[in-house]
Amino acid sequence: MTASTRILAEFARTARIGPIGCGAALPELVAALGRPFVGDPVDSTSRWPRWFGYGNLQLVVCQCRLVVQVIVPVWHGEIEVPDARTHAMVSHPSEVTYSQFTAALDAVGCDWRRGRDLPGQCTVESEVDGIRTGFVFVTTEGYDEPPLADPVLNKAVSSAFHDCPPLTPDQEGDDFGVA
Repeated sequence: MTASTRILAEFARTARIGPIGCGAALPELVAALGRPFVGDPVDSTSRWPRWFGYGNLQLVVCQCRLVVQVIVPVWHGEIEVPDARTHAMVSHPSEVTYSQFTAALDAVGCDWRRGRDLPGQCTVESEVDGIRTGFVFVTTEGYDEPPLADPVLNKAVSSAFHDCPPLTPDQEGDDFGVA
């Protein structure tokens, strides 16, 4: 099992990559991993939620500074994620096929199901403590191409939306929510 396949199978099983996962508090991630890169608001008509990221992990963070979505873009050819022990950012080649991934899910004891197929893609889904994670595989190289013998992972998206608790004074701005 490759490092990427193992990391992504554990992401399916636990809904976390190192300390990063839905429900994680941005101030705690800053304490563990340092400052993230900061993106724009998700919607140009409001200040929150906002994009943040570590390595090539893309995080959607709500105004109360909790992560509500984690996106792992696998199509880049590598994933850059925090190491489980040291939290240092490490890169791994990221080509993962459907058969490799589903075998890895079974090996780590992850409950999973096949999601609804769409033209050109298939999906594997898992759910842990109300956090849903989908792994999207491309089934063709292009729309006019024949099907791949073994679909290739394109991205993973983990989501867990919530109602925000009342904001604290340090959550009023556009920063990390760190006092």
